[in-house]
Amino acid sequence: MRRVAITGTGLVTPVGNTVPESVSNAYGARSGIRPCDRYLWGEFGEGIACRVAGVVDGVDESRVVPEAHKGTYDPAVVWALTAADEAIAGASLDLDQHARERAGVVIGTAGPGCHSYHRALHTAFVERAAHRLPGFLSLQMSGNLPPSLIALRHRLYGPNFGIVNACAAGATALATAAEMIRAGSVDVMIAGGAESCIGLTLLGSMGNVGAVNPTADPHRASRPFSADRSGLIMAEGAGIVVLEDLESASARGAVIHGEILGWSRTNDAHHVYNPEPSGAAWARAIEVALRAADVTADEIDVVSAHAASTPLGDLVETRAIKRALGPRAYDVPVSATKSMHGHAYGAAGAIETILALEAMRQRKVLPTAHLTVPDPECDLDYVANRGRVGECEILLKNSFGFGGTNACLVIRRG
Repeated sequence: MRRVAITGTGLVTPVGNTVPESVSNAYGARSGIRPCDRYLWGEFGEGIACRVAGVVDGVDESRVVPEAHKGTYDPAVVWALTAADEAIAGASLDLDQHARERAGVVIGTAGPGCHSYHRALHTAFVERAAHRLPGFLSLQMSGNLPPSLIALRHRLYGPNFGIVNACAAGATALATAAEMIRAGSVDVMIAGGAESCIGLTLLGSMGNVGAVNPTADPHRASRPFSADRSGLIMAEGAGIVVLEDLESASARGAVIHGEILGWSRTNDAHHVYNPEPSGAAWARAIEVALRAADVTADEIDVVSAHAASTPLGDLVETRAIKRALGPRAYDVPVSATKSMHGHAYGAAGAIETILALEAMRQRKVLPTAHLTVPDPECDLDYVANRGRVGECEILLKNSFGFGGTNACLVIRRG
């Protein structure tokens, strides 16, 4: 059976626009959550209670967007292309024609082209100028545009598709790409997640369902596992990895960042928004991934939690970790980096996987920021407020999404 290596990683996040910058800032518990006025459309967003988000700044689109198309790409596409460039350069990929035919791309998202959609609504209904909407708009709102443009930029002729799977989309994309490599249908996959979901429609609707923290204060806005947590903070960004057949990657002298040992893709089949409260459904997702990886609970060294900072979700994840890992749960550090970069929806699982893995390679464990009010029901080791130095070999990454969709990954450090 083929083994799946991670040979390159790329990040664009609210805490940094490269992997080194993002990991350094996350380890230092530096937050990328800030006022998001530019997404609130002035008078149109006056009634929105949440005024902050995990916002990406400082990405130069001219590096990845042709001059003729400047200003037309959805931000998620720009960030996906930027992160893919970093990952592919880091992997030192040099593919001939045959290899390009066996190299593909899969990118996950929750809301394809969300930013472009909001701009289009304004043009069509406020400016009453639907007849002036750009022809490229329909593509921007297609879930396959980020992978298609990555394939076009790097001339990759293999399988190419987008995955729309709510908050688990990024982790689902990694699992799907790994499965294709293991099966032998491809040799190389560019995989991950990209999202530009911050906007009035989602802030309004998610606020009304009680999922978003109704705050204008960026400090402690996202506080997973804290007793006073009040809901998620939306975010944006991209996380991309290069996956290869481990034997081939080692033969060409690639740096092995990690190995994906196993994964799960399950569903609670319980409720569209709320997780099954006992934690049994999420525990099952973890257990399926452990069995697939042939790893025991005692071998897990660190957990990168989904931990969106919702009152029920963080409690259920705590219960699930306890059910799946048993007594070991109390000895394993659990990091919740959404406390610093917010919830990037479909990109979250990929971003958080890369942050955790690259920190492990530096012998570091990332913190859960803003955890100053302990919740007696959330009583695991959440690495509160300060990162740690420590040896961790095997990572469990949890991603749980609306619609009851789940994706868990088990990864060994390279």
